[in-house]
Amino acid sequence: MPTRSRDLMHSSAPKPKRPVGVAIIAIVAAAGGLLSLFGGASVLPGMASGPFALAIIVIIFGILGLALGAGFYTGARWAWMAGIIIYVISIGLGISEIVYGGNVGFIGGIIRTIAGIVIPVYLTRPGPKSFFGKGASSPTK
Repeated sequence: MPTRSRDLMHSSAPKPKRPVGVAIIAIVAAAGGLLSLFGGASVLPGMASGPFALAIIVIIFGILGLALGAGFYTGARWAWMAGIIIYVISIGLGISEIVYGGNVGFIGGIIRTIAGIVIPVYLTRPGPKSFFGKGASSPTK
């Protein structure tokens, strides 16, 4: 067995327990992804108002939200940085939804903008960073 595989299987440091906040943002990310898919897809056949290009971008963010939800829940290392980047970018998308998104986009834009601020701030706290393997193994005061 290659050394790298053996090292991964016999890691000496156990994974920290999943913080409750991480479980919550995993659910929020997955639910937001589903709602984004529904909201963006409802514009395509004309069931809701809003620009077609914005609907496509919202659908893409919906897919990313589902992936992030799974990554957050499992504590995937990639999910920490991807979550910060995607949620910061989503602030601009949220503002666009508020301005141009019609009825569905307005509510989604408000939620997306709030999440784009709150989730990255939470992810940079010591407990979540530790869970994703990005900080010290125990939070410091």
